[in-house]
Amino acid sequence: MSYPRPYIPPSAGDSRSPCPALNALANHSILPRDGRNISVFQLISVLREYYNISLPLAILLSLWGTLKCGRHFKIDLQDLARHNVIEHGASLTHADALPGARNAPVAVNKELLQHLLDTSNPNVVTFDDLITVRASRDVTLRRSSWAHGVIARGVIALTVQTFGDEEGNMPKQYIQEWFGEERLPQGWTKPATTIGIWITTRISNWVGELLKKKLE
Repeated sequence: MSYPRPYIPPSAGDSRSPCPALNALANHSILPRDGRNISVFQLISVLREYYNISLPLAILLSLWGTLKCGRHFKIDLQDLARHNVIEHGASLTHADALPGARNAPVAVNKELLQHLLDTSNPNVVTFDDLITVRASRDVTLRRSSWAHGVIARGVIALTVQTFGDEEGNMPKQYIQEWFGEERLPQGWTKPATTIGIWITTRISNWVGELLKKKLE
């Protein structure tokens, strides 16, 4: 897919979050490049247009983010890094917040990214690879919560629907560019099947069952 707005990495002073989906849209100037003063309506619109997320799920995610972390139904991307609100420990590609810190790191942790990429074969990241990495990160948690567990499993469910084929296999290039560079991957097109609440919940629950088996 060729994007009319080129990818430009964030500049000093730009606001970014721990979420590659939103950071990528800002880095392509689909959301405001500075990542600031983004309305709930903008979030709903871009999630639907660029990731083919259903209207109910786009509303749920956007309202949740702005109500929990924003002000007056608007948000700066950095607000989503507020520790232990929506952001959670043991991210796939971000380091944990330091003790007492208000915000978690938003820069991609190169070691964690490389661990994710090294878990898979040279060309493909599988659904099971994501489960394996999620399990390895879960064992490092100092403290866990039900809500943050749901979010962590939801990340996998959304990622595999966004980039995976029918078997859940994702080109490693897509994972590298999306998680690592926070850009919309070259050659990728948005999912043909709409990403809805029901299927995302079903996959997330499946992730939870597989994680239990890996952690036994």
